[in-house]
Amino acid sequence: MTRNPGLYIHIPFCTSFCPYCDFYKVRADEKLAGKYKEAALSVAASFSDMFSDRVFDTVYFGGGTPSCMGGDLLSDLLRGLRGCFSISDNAEITVECNPSSDLETFLPKVAEAGVNRVSLGLQSATDAERRALGRVADAARAASAVKTVRAAGIDNISLDVMLGVPNQTKESLADTLKFCINLEIPHISAYMLKLEEGTVFYDRRDRLNLPDEDEVCDLYELTCDILETAGIKQYEISNFAVPGFESRHNLKYWNDEEYLGIGPAAHSFADGKRFFFEPDINKFIDCPEITDDGEGGSLKEKIMLGLRLTKGVGGLDPLLLAEIDKRNDLKPYVEISDGVLRLNRAGFMVSNRVISEILEMI
Repeated sequence: MTRNPGLYIHIPFCTSFCPYCDFYKVRADEKLAGKYKEAALSVAASFSDMFSDRVFDTVYFGGGTPSCMGGDLLSDLLRGLRGCFSISDNAEITVECNPSSDLETFLPKVAEAGVNRVSLGLQSATDAERRALGRVADAARAASAVKTVRAAGIDNISLDVMLGVPNQTKESLADTLKFCINLEIPHISAYMLKLEEGTVFYDRRDRLNLPDEDEVCDLYELTCDILETAGIKQYEISNFAVPGFESRHNLKYWNDEEYLGIGPAAHSFADGKRFFFEPDINKFIDCPEITDDGEGGSLKEKIMLGLRLTKGVGGLDPLLLAEIDKRNDLKPYVEISDGVLRLNRAGFMVSNRVISEILEMI
């Protein structure tokens, strides 16, 4: 098990709620944010002994919209975390932002505190698609936000893109990807839209003009082709990067490595155990308690997570690989070479089904 875990801080504040998002979030409130910062640092201090023998080499502020917390509070939080844990000097420190946030004020402050990677929620460069997704800023504002990030001295930038959104076409998706390429963005996260229960989109699913399953597969293949041609290599089902700009933090999840999550709805994996905090900010502030989520690090778990990566999973039992190789129903989706099991592009598009079939063989 790695001795360099990742640290995840869930910042649950948003100024508006997107119709497709099911992450835990509450309305941004300055007073509540101040209380939350103190609670997060108190919880972090309670874990300091447990992680005293480990050096965190990634920190990720996710949400929600972390920039809604404000530059002063988030910077204070990051500095406070350094007082609770050993965080390496070359740690990858990421913050998620929306292009519509007040980044001109926010980014210089957090960059001075140590943030060196920014993930921006673009979703689409087509303004009609952005409006359908509840995004406030237009594409021009998104381009301006990228310039603001770079002006703060941060070149490690990721843009989120969504596939299969209302009214999306191959042409509009190609325009979005070219928008990212023209901005010389080194990391793209391209997620297929999922209709999650409890969201506005789920309630309106019968009225949304969504691409069908085959069309979404075509959009995914188009994404892979365009980004590959531009030198932005796929390294995970939904993630693409210029070599050297892969998300070090997210790789910890997929490589089944240790991480500590702090905040309401944040999950952790450490010392072979998984645990989480309930999605309730008031409870987290007043009386934070962790909930046990069972054992972690099993072979099945390693395969389930590792097969999301283009590099695949090595070190598997040769007998298992031989059995997989005999399965004609799996042959179109998997590759086995030099003892490593991988999903190919076709396998990525039906990964849940293929991985489930493989796990049933263990």
